[in-house]
Amino acid sequence: MGNAHDGPRAVIFDLDGVLVDSEPLHVQAWRVLFEREGISVSDEEFAMGIGMADTEWISLILARRGRQADPQWWREAKSEVFRDILARGLRPFPGAVDLVERLAGEFKLGVASNSLRETIETALRVLGIRERFAAVVGADDLENYKPHPEAYLKAAAALGVPPTRCTVIEDSPLGIQAAKAAGMRCAAITTTLPAEKLGGADLIVPSLEETETLINFARGEE
Repeated sequence: MGNAHDGPRAVIFDLDGVLVDSEPLHVQAWRVLFEREGISVSDEEFAMGIGMADTEWISLILARRGRQADPQWWREAKSEVFRDILARGLRPFPGAVDLVERLAGEFKLGVASNSLRETIETALRVLGIRERFAAVVGADDLENYKPHPEAYLKAAAALGVPPTRCTVIEDSPLGIQAAKAAGMRCAAITTTLPAEKLGGADLIVPSLEETETLINFARGEE
């Protein structure tokens, strides 16, 4: 455990699949849009997109079908559908709000996600925890998406905390890679994928309800 003079510590959350149970809502939004555009996408292809930026995933899906389209158009069209679904169907994962409230008294908090900033802001407001986060980094703030470390490095810079004193909470291999590439410790939760898919993390827990374990990990305690 570090001494007080080492400076503040930070905890940076991914959003989808970590704080909010939104992965099914993303799939629902894509299905609505694909049906409108006459495209059929398999469950396997949706699973491939976990942790990927929308523009990268849709480029892959369209390329597989020999279709050329503007990924930005698809992202914006999907975001319109998703906003409506989000307002009606968003729910936090068990323990998410309690963990954020517990951490807020001791750590600087941030969110770094491949989702659009507007989506992140909406989700945090719906959960009633927006004011707890001093830094929010979304896809529209980035040139490079996860697994590139840019999202986490930008969040750390905005919080004014060195990467080595930041803890990331993630749910996907791409997110874990991004956190480790940023020089941060990473805890993974098995809300989206099983533990065997998250082997790159420093700590794996079943949910955010493992409050004491996660707080102690964020403190640098083993």
